[in-house]
Amino acid sequence: MTSPKQVSDFYDVYTHVLLSSWDVNFHYGYWLSDDEPVAVAVRRMTDVLIDLLALRPGERMLDVGCGIGEPALRLASQVDADITGVSINLGQVLEANRRAEAAGVGARIRFEEADALELPYRDGNFDAAWAFESLLHMNRDRALREIRRVLRPGGRLVIADLLQRAPLSPDHREAFDDALTKFALSALPTVDDYRAFIGEAGLVLDQVIDVSEHTRPTMRHLAASIRARQTELVEQHGEAARQLIDVLLHPVADLPEYGYILINAHRP
Repeated sequence: MTSPKQVSDFYDVYTHVLLSSWDVNFHYGYWLSDDEPVAVAVRRMTDVLIDLLALRPGERMLDVGCGIGEPALRLASQVDADITGVSINLGQVLEANRRAEAAGVGARIRFEEADALELPYRDGNFDAAWAFESLLHMNRDRALREIRRVLRPGGRLVIADLLQRAPLSPDHREAFDDALTKFALSALPTVDDYRAFIGEAGLVLDQVIDVSEHTRPTMRHLAASIRARQTELVEQHGEAARQLIDVLLHPVADLPEYGYILINAHRP
């Protein structure tokens, strides 16, 4: 199981890799066709989560694992709500708050350094929350219990996460385990695993959507961009970047055995 320090150390490097090679949104894209620009696909994914969350004006929302804040800023531009984002990485928090001030929404959106497994908020503090590709770095059981705690009764949760759709072949297992370690990831869950996580956390599962076919182009686009900037990235960020790049360019990064899931749930 990964530790908060491992996750923070990982993002000390990977934040810069993504800003150089991907987008200001640190998540998968939602593609309608393979030739769409990355910026279009990643913003569409954010909009899919915004629609699922259905945040209303005046509500309090928690972004669990906010990165540098772009999805939350897009949400704030569409809904006049009170938004709090948390990240384990201080550099991301500082950059997210800088971006919020630059966007003119700093009065109603804030980003704080916090461990999602020990959130510094009172019980029932939020009307809604999302975990946008952040639970993949955590013990999902503990994280979901903590999110439930800070949601009010009736509070809504949207999750976007990677998914184990089929067992890996023995040929890929060693490389996959290496990727989990280098990217500070927890083991990927199946759909049945997620149904159990949700129930055991005291949440009610409302909807499960497998969008793997729409996210499939993500790793191909990322690998192409990384390949074009590989020398520059290693020169700037050293051995740690090289190890991450080796994983991203390995065939194990783009296997059909894993995919992408969206979940709606609520606290009863």
